[in-house]
Amino acid sequence: MEHVPKFKMWLEDKEKRYILGKGTADLLLKIKELKSISEAANFYNISYAHAWRKIRAIERSSGQEIISKTRGGKGGGHSELTPFGEKILSEYTQTKEVLEKCIKNL
Repeated sequence: MEHVPKFKMWLEDKEKRYILGKGTADLLLKIKELKSISEAANFYNISYAHAWRKIRAIERSSGQEIISKTRGGKGGGHSELTPFGEKILSEYTQTKEVLEKCIKNL
């Protein structure tokens, strides 16, 4: 094949509201790995405020929290995905993998 097909994928809810795309999925994966919004934002060279705006946008459109935070203290704070955050990230990742496999097999 002379040309390689590519695609852009995102998740929407039943009302067709944007929920999650590649950039935010990558951010959520990094938050899950590092347990820190700040460190994940630094990794992608975006501001902490920008990372939070992305998270809040998903929470507003879905009506559910995707990050749970523990404030700092003796061991410092940390952030992790809520069960809903895990679910949408998993849906995104699995769907993307299936689509990539389909395209690869063309």
